[in-house]
Amino acid sequence: MAFNIDRFREERVYRCSGPIRELQEDLERLRLLDMDVEQSRRKWRKSAWGCLAATVAIFIYRMTLDEGLEDALAQRLTLWPGLVLLAGTVGCFVVYLRFRRLDLENRRYTLASQVIHRLRRDIGPDASVRLELDFTPADSSEKLLGKHTTPSGWNAENFSDPWFSLQTRLLDGTHLRIAMVQRLMKRSRTRRSASGKYKTKHRQDSWALLQVQLRVKAARHQDLALLEPEARRAMRLPEDVAVDKLQLGEDRMFLRTLVEKDWDAGPNVQGDAVDAPKTVVMMLLSLYQVLNSSRQLRQQAKAS
Repeated sequence: MAFNIDRFREERVYRCSGPIRELQEDLERLRLLDMDVEQSRRKWRKSAWGCLAATVAIFIYRMTLDEGLEDALAQRLTLWPGLVLLAGTVGCFVVYLRFRRLDLENRRYTLASQVIHRLRRDIGPDASVRLELDFTPADSSEKLLGKHTTPSGWNAENFSDPWFSLQTRLLDGTHLRIAMVQRLMKRSRTRRSASGKYKTKHRQDSWALLQVQLRVKAARHQDLALLEPEARRAMRLPEDVAVDKLQLGEDRMFLRTLVEKDWDAGPNVQGDAVDAPKTVVMMLLSLYQVLNSSRQLRQQAKAS
């Protein structure tokens, strides 16, 4: 399915199936589109502040004028330029806010690009890869899970944003699915202060869930479900990433990790943020270590 950039601007959701080369080209187009939007935002913000500064300067100048003949002429001459600059200020801010809506979260398309790049040798150049990226805000109304009041009196809203999904078949025949869900809790509480004024406080907490699922041929991996204890010992994950759920069945493996800290997609991760592409690769390697153990056990059973 060809990438329709006009439809993407409207929906802000990318869905496409194709070989790695096409997806990488689409992701590069998204990156360039986002760069253009960011540059436009900076230009219109600078123009808005410039018009506002000129408007304020004219207003201050008019305040210093007296009622003399020359001052009256100056007031008439500066009236229309002041109104034009004021209208220009409003117009520039409106355009700036429009571009702000089109601005994409860089780390989202970067994560997809980095994951595809790191797995390219295991996927193959002609294999079909299905990729979905949702750039709509995490607190959109359709992503609201529910509302509740905490024991401490906070009004809380819980959001679930399943924004990233990648599915493909690897060269060894294994079906791979990678997904990421961003979770968000927004809290607010209104209380009356000692002075009698009402104040509202707002807080929010965010965390992410990374998921990797493998579907394999049961005949090649007998008794895979019995290796769950070994699978837990085989987990090798970055710091600040914890196993949230691990399930092994006859023909599939599912691993979900919890990322409570801020995450980044690189390629050069800054500060103490979690390296999300590296986490995905380490999750996949941990699961494959269990698959290798399953193969070894099958070979030993045959030999005996």
